[in-house]
Amino acid sequence: MTLFTRTLESSAHTKRQFVKAQHLPVLAGSLSLCDYLRQMGERSAFIVAEVLDEQDWGPFEHRYASTGRAPYSPRSMMGILLYGIMKGHCSLRALEHLARLDLGCIFVSYGVTPDHASLGRFIYQHQAVLTGTFFKELTLSVLRRSQSGISCLAGDGTVIEAACSYYHLLTQEAISREKSALTAAPATARTEKRIKQLEQSAEVLRRRQENREKKGKDGSQLRINPTEPEAVVQKLKRGKGFSTAYKPSVLVNTRRIIVAQTVDPSSETQVMADLLTQNFNLSGYHPDKLLLDAGYFHDAVIAETQKYQIRLFCSENSHRQTPRKIYPKSLFIYDGEQNSYTCPARHQLSLKSTVAGSEKTRGYRVYGGANCVQCRQKNQCTQAKGGRKIKRYPEDEKRDELRLHMATPESKQILSQRKSIVEPVFSALRGIQGLERFRRKGLSAVKLEFTLHAMAYNLSRAVALILWVMFSLLFGQITGTKEGELDSI
Repeated sequence: MTLFTRTLESSAHTKRQFVKAQHLPVLAGSLSLCDYLRQMGERSAFIVAEVLDEQDWGPFEHRYASTGRAPYSPRSMMGILLYGIMKGHCSLRALEHLARLDLGCIFVSYGVTPDHASLGRFIYQHQAVLTGTFFKELTLSVLRRSQSGISCLAGDGTVIEAACSYYHLLTQEAISREKSALTAAPATARTEKRIKQLEQSAEVLRRRQENREKKGKDGSQLRINPTEPEAVVQKLKRGKGFSTAYKPSVLVNTRRIIVAQTVDPSSETQVMADLLTQNFNLSGYHPDKLLLDAGYFHDAVIAETQKYQIRLFCSENSHRQTPRKIYPKSLFIYDGEQNSYTCPARHQLSLKSTVAGSEKTRGYRVYGGANCVQCRQKNQCTQAKGGRKIKRYPEDEKRDELRLHMATPESKQILSQRKSIVEPVFSALRGIQGLERFRRKGLSAVKLEFTLHAMAYNLSRAVALILWVMFSLLFGQITGTKEGELDSI
């Protein structure tokens, strides 16, 4: 391997010698980039290149015409995209700049230098492959290299701001006014496009208002951005207020490798079936344990895990930042033998009536009859003159089973591992990869963008885990520590 040389030069003012030039073999062209990176201690570029070299690029290559100017290799293009996102460069122009000046990126991409437009066309040309088979195969490579499985998974979701502007939100009334004004104006291609956007947005907003009104809430003030109607106005993380956003969700294993991911406009629970299906298609079997936070204490999630006999560890949200005005239903204990509830004051609520279900509502049973008038805790429980009443739905039986399961010390200890497994994933996506706001509009484009971030994150985990193994082996040789003792250090 070529040794480094340097040039020293004396200052004309102080006669002190300074290093004027270093790594002259690189400047002179006699040292290869591979040797230079090795001497600099750069390892991540080599690991990324090795993982990418393992992939099957046939699905990408089949999408190109057999004639015409030769396109850039899909292997090199993905090297730029994933290595760049790993380093926190998310925009196409930043990736274009990186491919020209970053030595690690030059090594990974074999020196190709596409412009930002070529990178953008590549992403959309291969959207189906990237979000489908390629994510699966890349994740399998990372799992093999990390020697980790999926017997225990942890799930979580977050809120990422959408690309559209918060300041262009419109209510249903504002949409109608703008549409009327455009209809009265002379027809142009631009006005027709805008009218179509407004009509689509009005329909989406109408459905959201209906869903909100079904829950007994006012939906008249809901707003939407016509340029990105799929984005939903919701509360952002880190105290940033409200804005249009999406909710990406992930399942990760104990080595913090993403094995399933997707994006929904506003829900974390509705995508659980899709996440479990992705994981099954990846590994061929379902996890033994699934760790989720209180936001997933939902009937659909419980039903989905029981369907595949997955042990769910998910506690109900009993530690709210803002305490409830009255006791929640979860504090009332149901007794199946007596067919009654026991309230926090140890009073009994017996069955009073049964309400049959309909096409739009579920059937339920009503429990009440406790002596609430003389109860000292009445103000914390109910303001109703007839006393507190509890509605029991058919799915409450499964909820009670999960509450009982989570009451054991063993279950609490297992669930306590969830934070250290899954929450650092979103910290890395935000803090290192710069995923604070999506750059593309529309749910399908957002899913593609998040898939790229997930693949880049998995590559970074492969780098971290492989380097840790190398360090552990070296540390063991130096200190004489056995391999099994390294984890306890």
